[in-house]
Amino acid sequence: MGILEKLRPQPRWKHADPGVRSAAVYELGPAEADALLALAREDADSRVRRAAVGRISEVDILGEIARTDPDEDVRSEAIRGLAGLAAETTEPDLASDVVRQLTMLGRLKEVVVVARENTSPLVRGAVVDLIDDAKSLGSVSRHAQDAPTRLRALARLSDPDEILNVALKAEHTDSAVSALDRIQDPAALSAIAQRGRNKVAARRARTKLREAEEVAQLHETVARMSATDRAKALDLVRQAEALVANQDPEEASASLAAVRLAWAEFQADVDIDEAAVRQFESASDAVREAIAERRREAVAERERQQGLEREQADRLAIVTEIEQLSGPRAVDRIAELRVQWDGLPPMPSEYAASLTRRFQDASRAFEDRERRRLLAEAAVGRLDSLATELEQLAASEQPVDDVVARWRGLRRDADVLREHASANLVAAERLERAVAVLEQKENEFQQARAKLEQENLRRLQQFCRQVEALAAAEPLTLKAGDRALREIRTTLDDRAPLPTKRDRQEIQTRLEEARSKLSPRIQELRDADEWQRWANLQVQEEICREMETLKSEANLEVAGRRMRELQARWKQVALAPRAQGEAMWRRFKTAQDEVYARTSAFFAAQNEERAGNLVRKQALSERAEALAGSTDWVKTAAEIQGLQGEWKTIGPVARGHEKAIWERFRRACDQFFTRRQEDLKHRKEEWAGNLARKEALCVTAEELAESTEWDQSAAKLKQLQAEWKKIGPVRKSKSEAIWQRFRAACDRFFDRYKHRDQLELQEKAAVRETVIRDLEALVPQESSEPVAAPDSLYDTIHQARAKWQQAPELPRPVQQDLAARYHQAVARIVAAWPEAFAGTDLDPEATRKRMEKLLAKVEELVESQPTRPANLSPTERLAQQLRERLAANTMAGGSRALEAEDARWRAVEQEVRSAQAQWMRLGPVPSQVAGPLNERFQRACRRFFDQRRRAS
Repeated sequence: MGILEKLRPQPRWKHADPGVRSAAVYELGPAEADALLALAREDADSRVRRAAVGRISEVDILGEIARTDPDEDVRSEAIRGLAGLAAETTEPDLASDVVRQLTMLGRLKEVVVVARENTSPLVRGAVVDLIDDAKSLGSVSRHAQDAPTRLRALARLSDPDEILNVALKAEHTDSAVSALDRIQDPAALSAIAQRGRNKVAARRARTKLREAEEVAQLHETVARMSATDRAKALDLVRQAEALVANQDPEEASASLAAVRLAWAEFQADVDIDEAAVRQFESASDAVREAIAERRREAVAERERQQGLEREQADRLAIVTEIEQLSGPRAVDRIAELRVQWDGLPPMPSEYAASLTRRFQDASRAFEDRERRRLLAEAAVGRLDSLATELEQLAASEQPVDDVVARWRGLRRDADVLREHASANLVAAERLERAVAVLEQKENEFQQARAKLEQENLRRLQQFCRQVEALAAAEPLTLKAGDRALREIRTTLDDRAPLPTKRDRQEIQTRLEEARSKLSPRIQELRDADEWQRWANLQVQEEICREMETLKSEANLEVAGRRMRELQARWKQVALAPRAQGEAMWRRFKTAQDEVYARTSAFFAAQNEERAGNLVRKQALSERAEALAGSTDWVKTAAEIQGLQGEWKTIGPVARGHEKAIWERFRRACDQFFTRRQEDLKHRKEEWAGNLARKEALCVTAEELAESTEWDQSAAKLKQLQAEWKKIGPVRKSKSEAIWQRFRAACDRFFDRYKHRDQLELQEKAAVRETVIRDLEALVPQESSEPVAAPDSLYDTIHQARAKWQQAPELPRPVQQDLAARYHQAVARIVAAWPEAFAGTDLDPEATRKRMEKLLAKVEELVESQPTRPANLSPTERLAQQLRERLAANTMAGGSRALEAEDARWRAVEQEVRSAQAQWMRLGPVPSQVAGPLNERFQRACRRFFDQRRRAS
């Protein structure tokens, strides 16, 4: 065991010397994370805490230490650790947590470094999204390594001064030009043009200033072009200007060549002013300069990365050698490498934390390998002896708790040696079998002990609750209190195993408190009991005297009742001093026996009478039980009420049966009346449900009562009536009212349904009636003085005519009557104010001329048609038509001539009908003019249709 004890890792982090603890920090592995955390938070020496903080990678813990540690160096180390984690990580969530901690600490400088120099674009973007400080965003916009991060920070920047600062001081073309594009102030543009650090941005600022002067000239130039040429010229200029912000120099170069080719082709086809050409060339020069600047930036970035790689090459070589170091001379070599490491110059902050952590991890891994090598050498012989010892222990007949205790002492050696099983495979197999047997025994022992401990805990907790309730109870008896105190004392002396020390302390505390509460109360009860016994002796003597007086009581019922009362009183004062109490009990018993002998015959007769009463009440109970299931509610209720009245006339029953027989009778009665009440409740609910359904039908019927969808609504109402018949009854007080409501709605609809034709006619005629009433309201009253025409009279009449034309068609007689009223009203209005309609389609003079023109047209059409004798009989007319048909058929193209003749008649007929339609739309004219013209027009139309009929 000696060499194993020496080689086994010792908790050096608990050493009293701070230097040893500080060195032990670097020896702690992942399994000792709690120890490392304890050193970082609680160690008294700041150097140890600082070393432990350098090994911690939990963000929350570093943030806590950075806020709470009293030493400034430790806080600074925690902040450096946070910054290093954020600078190295590729996880956006971890970086966001670190940035929140740094922001709470007010360390925006470290946040800016993370946003500028982290290698992951996702991390840089997440960090930029968490920055709210304008100066920090401006710093990221100016100095971040990649264009997306710079532009993302610039997009979140809203402070005009900081945007100007980016445009002035940014060395990267993309951020400087993007910031410049957000600036419109001429003074700011002038400052950028004069002092801008980025040449492309400065030139772009000068171009924008120049554009402001040339924009009017450019627009004047493009204004002389066509709309298409003007749009194309402006579009090409904008395309060229937009390429300045392109981040890829190769893509920007190709796009610029394409735009310039398009400009050359366009310039060859269109004559473009020199100002537009200058602006395009200026934009092209700006793009070329931006491309060159981005290429220079890319070269500088590559050189910077190569310089960083050269700077860390020596340290990487040391770390790599330590990671691969092994062999007997490795201890001396690692010491030399550590000296070399400490002698190297300071590292840049970008990779300082990661390389330091890698160096520390490599050193720890080497020490672990070396320790394992030494343990493997020592484990060859120890494996065989330990396996034999464990086999003997596993086969031992000792108590299980002794075997488990011995096994726990050897477990640590077994765990160490099992890692080096390859040194002695046979002994290692024996060791594994023995360990399996012992672990099974230990597991069974632990399960049995845990079960016993839980059972003890439940039993003791229940006992604690019982004694606590007893201690808090007001009616505490001496007997119960004494028993509780004895059990508490026994439980405290018997230290049964419990799951935890805390459980034992809690049980002991609760029992002690209960005993402290019970003890004084029990002592008071003992004192009170002694005094009560002496007091009871006096009462017992008084009871004995009263019992002795009952021996001469003539009223046996009174004597019996008083005897029972005295017996009950004796039970209450039965406790007395032993000697006097025995004598007093014999005296009481002798007197009681004599009284009982005198009253026994009387009570026997009384019991016989009460037995008869019991039989009668049992009979009533049976009858009530037979009626309990009846559904004839009214009749059965009267019968049960009669039984209840008869019950009251029967006297008391035998002692001990009063409650049982009364409960039986009352239960039967309650069963019937409960069922009756439930039935009534059920019927009320059914009535209420039926009423709700019928009310819903009434609402639907009332909605349909005024419907004009006759067939659909009639079918729906018939369906509602059928549903009404299926619904059960409602409460009588509401039955008639709900029926009358439903019937009234149905009668209302079917009465309207029977007269639906008149209703539809009235609805259709109502539109025309409204138009006529509105027109008649405009007709002036007859008076000697002229009346001025209303405002917008023609518009009013025009709207009325439009409504009239859009109104539904009516039966001919009805529509003729309404049309006569309509035309009469319009004519009277036009006649009253002819000057209001001058120059419109209602102008009487213009209407008269159109009438004469239409009349002349129709008369001319009538006169132009060939005529036939009008006095031919039908037979003669038919013969003449036949001759014409035969003559036409003998001629060449006869059929075509007939078709041409029919077509001519149809064309003329169409013109006549068109004239009739135009005639109907003419406005009103004075009756002395309209009468003769209308008569001539109708006569001409009749003549034409007579000719048409004869021709066919």
